[in-house]
Amino acid sequence: MIAGVDIGGTKTELRVRTGGQASVRALPTAEWRGRHEPDRDATALVAALRALGGDRLPSVLVVGSHGCDTDAECTAFQQRLAARVPGTVLVVNDAELLLAAAGKETGISVVAGTGSIAVSRGRDRQMIAAGGWGWYLGDEGSASGIVREAARAVRSAIDEGQPLESLGRALMEAVGVENAVELGRSLGERGSAAAIGSLAPLVFDVAEGGSALARQVIENGGNALAALTTRVLGRGAPGRDVVTGGGVITRQPRLFEAFRTALTAAAPQLTLSLLQAAPVTGAIALAERFQKGERPAYLPLPHIGGRPVTEAEWAA
Repeated sequence: MIAGVDIGGTKTELRVRTGGQASVRALPTAEWRGRHEPDRDATALVAALRALGGDRLPSVLVVGSHGCDTDAECTAFQQRLAARVPGTVLVVNDAELLLAAAGKETGISVVAGTGSIAVSRGRDRQMIAAGGWGWYLGDEGSASGIVREAARAVRSAIDEGQPLESLGRALMEAVGVENAVELGRSLGERGSAAAIGSLAPLVFDVAEGGSALARQVIENGGNALAALTTRVLGRGAPGRDVVTGGGVITRQPRLFEAFRTALTAAAPQLTLSLLQAAPVTGAIALAERFQKGERPAYLPLPHIGGRPVTEAEWAA
């Protein structure tokens, strides 16, 4: 049995496969991951996998995890899972599943979902990342980032003496305030990127209805995603492929087109594609490669039998 897990900021998708039989389960990430007790979180995730696999554990487990934005964070989570799963265990950033799901060996993965991040790896297996700072500091081009920037655009327009536009009215109605000055407080009280990002569809709806402010916010989001990509490219990301995915960009063609336009202008040598498959299929694809004995050159080294594999052992 092999297993793949895609841990997003809002949803976690688990998939196990035994022979030709596959089982899938999706659950809210907050249902098992508290982030305050990592060992408890690892135990809860493995329990969910065991339940999905008929009380069995996988021989190969690949996890793409939101919040594992450095090699150290990935390794720490991998070590905890490897202490509970005796087979081959690999943990990468959740964005890294996109390339594998698209059948690409190298390139840059860009997630625009609850948050946003661009990730790649060089031949030294080290992560090259830009973004992933959370809605308070960054996540431009993500659902939460777009809502934050929409509120800022409304604020700036009012400060310039412009009348309240449809974007401002829609945001105020959505959060239940009668004064635009209360937008910041109300958004802050929502408390999480997922809660703030849930308002993103209204920005796109208002843009379709003709709001110039909303259209500019979306264009700026596309520009920001292109900027993340070129930062990773400038730090040595290999290949020419860029694969993007995530809850907001897969559902909103206007954002994808803004990203593609900006990226074409900034780095015309790159080819951007929108992932059509579920990212968890990338985790399964990588698990299949490990099961066959393949050793991908650009991925970090896994744990096998509860301990980390050295470069010399992997080469052998």
